[in-house]
Amino acid sequence: MQKQLLVTFDYELFLGNRSGNIQDCMIEPTNRLMAIMAKHKIRSVFFVDTTYLLRLKKQSENSTQCAADFKTVATQLIDLVKQGHFVYPHVHPHWLDAIYDEKSNQWQLNDTTKYRIHNISDSEKAMVFNGSVKILEEILHPSFPDYKVNAYRAGGWCIQPFSDFKPYFLQNKIEYEFSVLGGIYQFTDAQYFDFSNAPQKTIYRFNDDVCIPEPDGPFTQYNISSIPLSNNKLMLNKLWLKLLYKLKGDHTFNKGEGQPSRILNGIKPVSDKGHDLSDTHWERISVELLTAVKMSAYKNFLDQNRYMHFISHPKMITNHNLVVFDNFLNWAFEKYSVSTDFHSMLPE
Repeated sequence: MQKQLLVTFDYELFLGNRSGNIQDCMIEPTNRLMAIMAKHKIRSVFFVDTTYLLRLKKQSENSTQCAADFKTVATQLIDLVKQGHFVYPHVHPHWLDAIYDEKSNQWQLNDTTKYRIHNISDSEKAMVFNGSVKILEEILHPSFPDYKVNAYRAGGWCIQPFSDFKPYFLQNKIEYEFSVLGGIYQFTDAQYFDFSNAPQKTIYRFNDDVCIPEPDGPFTQYNISSIPLSNNKLMLNKLWLKLLYKLKGDHTFNKGEGQPSRILNGIKPVSDKGHDLSDTHWERISVELLTAVKMSAYKNFLDQNRYMHFISHPKMITNHNLVVFDNFLNWAFEKYSVSTDFHSMLPE
């Protein structure tokens, strides 16, 4: 039986008081992921925090550390494409206000005023979006002159309203979109999105609204998968993670710090069938959330569905996550015929 397994990553630092460094958050975990991908011949997608790259390149004019970091990241991105993976932009506009600390070689991103593209000026929109495509082309085209930077994922899933993005999609010939977490919503002073009314379709074309399918639309949406989790499974998983932390120190707590956001009260999703992102009983499918306790739920999902879309973050992946993910892939490829190149996954 044919299955579609879409493995995607948001390649980024932490987005709060302490960003962490590229080795801990990006380079080392991505190298380990690449080894697993090579073993299973998977073609995965890495959405690169290109607004970080834009700031890093600018800071490189005055910092040898930043210049070295930029070169290291660029080298890994080239290596990813060389190994058959795909690299596309992922925009977090609040990098525009990030503060660099030379001493620690880390960044501070406490100001989330510009977290959404919706909250920045038209000139800033053009700068970060067009600049994001251009910087990836500058990195990749010397080695891969025909490589197309034609896909996108919004930072924090904040792809709404799509009218903020459509002009830049058309201008930069973006065809593929990966931001919709179907059935999920969140309203905070940073993240703000509502996919509660997203279609049940896994892959579909759209035009003006990422939640409204249009068969002749110019863009293709790849819905991110999620699963329900029972109270018992959540409790067992919590105990299991505590055990891993205490016995093996297997965690990512010290790598960097995220920035907490404030929930906006009084806002209701367009559909009462949706789930709040903070609801632990409904969880996105992700390598960093996959544990031995949840393995059966992930297997059941693939058994019952033709399409499974992982969204993961190298910075948050533990040793245990990698082992269980590898075991899941061993099971999936042994049981099914699995395709992993999103280009072969056609709209319904």
